[in-house]
Amino acid sequence: MKPKKLFLLVIIIFSFCNNLSAWTSSNEGVCYTMDTLCLLSDDISYNTIDEMYEVDCDIIILENDTLKILPSETLNFLGHYYIRIEGLLSAIGESNNTIKFGNPNFTFGNGNFWCGIQFINSITNNESIIKYCEIRGAVNICSWMFDAETAIFCENSSPIIDHCIFSYMASDYETGGGSAIACKGQSFPIVSYCEFEHLYNSIAIWCNPWYSFDTTNYPSPLVFGCNIMPSVEGFFFENIDEDVIIYLGGFLDNCYLGAYNMNYADTTLGVPVDTIGDGICNTTSTYWMKRFMDVDGVVNPRGDTLITDLNEHETHILPTTSKFLVLEDCYPNPLKKFTTIEFELIKTTQKVSLTIINSKGKTIKTIINNKAFKKGDYSIKWYGNNSSGHKVPDGIYFYKLTNGNNVLIKKAIVIK
Repeated sequence: MKPKKLFLLVIIIFSFCNNLSAWTSSNEGVCYTMDTLCLLSDDISYNTIDEMYEVDCDIIILENDTLKILPSETLNFLGHYYIRIEGLLSAIGESNNTIKFGNPNFTFGNGNFWCGIQFINSITNNESIIKYCEIRGAVNICSWMFDAETAIFCENSSPIIDHCIFSYMASDYETGGGSAIACKGQSFPIVSYCEFEHLYNSIAIWCNPWYSFDTTNYPSPLVFGCNIMPSVEGFFFENIDEDVIIYLGGFLDNCYLGAYNMNYADTTLGVPVDTIGDGICNTTSTYWMKRFMDVDGVVNPRGDTLITDLNEHETHILPTTSKFLVLEDCYPNPLKKFTTIEFELIKTTQKVSLTIINSKGKTIKTIINNKAFKKGDYSIKWYGNNSSGHKVPDGIYFYKLTNGNNVLIKKAIVIK
């Protein structure tokens, strides 16, 4: 194609994407709800018959603003629109009152695709939460802009994605197709107790490190207690001649890793592969279909699917109480100078360890090393430093209390 024709084509595509209507927040520290948006935009309305919000535009939330979506609310996108978050998103449903993004009746050939949720340069917030949500029929068709067709796209952003279901995604590209969650730049989202199903020519989780030359700071989600179902097809990589469903980056713990169209899980990655999470290892499944490629770490893969809310106690990375230990929320959190960590030993004298872990799964400081404590309550301060005494960078960290096979973990956020 001649340069002039190529330039005209780019202009046409750019004009098409920009002619789609969009509603943009005020950037004045406002918290918006969907009812508020109905009043502010002619392109957003509530369908009282179907009991859902109908969205006929992009929704853009700027860095000082918040979008709050309430339990049981449904957002049905009438076209190829997206939600772009530069500030905060609070979409916290309930187990019996989930939030639905996309047409709740969407199946292939029935209903509109929409373009998903984009977190762009919101890493400093670290508090966007998507919980008990169903994300259905999402695929970002403007892949020339955002690198991948994806339901949730994180660029320099680290939302918490918890108890969500990703389903009915498809891509027209058999090679390098869609992704349920894609990460780029300094992105370290937490993905917990989610389920991925019915994804065709689409990958469950994909990190794109090629925009960073610092191999220790690749995007790296922490993924635990998730079900990657056998209906996740993945997409084809020509250079490895395989279909892949998790690719690059990430630390996976206690996940069910389903084999496509098979009634079994891939449990061949049952030992820690790379707890440092430096993004340069070459983790590969031993099955003939190499479904998990270049993952930073895979620990304790499940042989059975996890039914969320029913058998979550079987996973060990997130619980905050056990028969022997209680781990409290640290305070203040976020922390600037220090935070106080409190824990309780319920029975007799026990040996415990307390460590600090970064979002890539690397232990950066051991505060207590297998020390005996009597029954009772204890508190200890962490000053936001590593084992060398240096201040750690801003971001998400975890403090882990262990006693034998009992492991309790909670989150701490470090800010300047």
